[in-house]
Amino acid sequence: MARLDTILAVVFGAISVLTLALAVYCFQRALRVSNQKDGDLKMFFWASGTLVGLTISGVSAAYILLPIFLHYFNTP
Repeated sequence: MARLDTILAVVFGAISVLTLALAVYCFQRALRVSNQKDGDLKMFFWASGTLVGLTISGVSAAYILLPIFLHYFNTP
């Protein structure tokens, strides 16, 4: 079971970090587009990408990584 936990931690840790980086990139793009005259729709889509990235990152961290780490750090 420990090998499977390690594989899950690595895979979902990478997913969490990559989607968090994607969310930061989308947020930066949304801020750049917000200064344009007709950039409302583009800003909406970049902000939606930010929300999706943060959601996927948070869900993978909360539901997969947190229980694995709590199990290993609380086991005597």
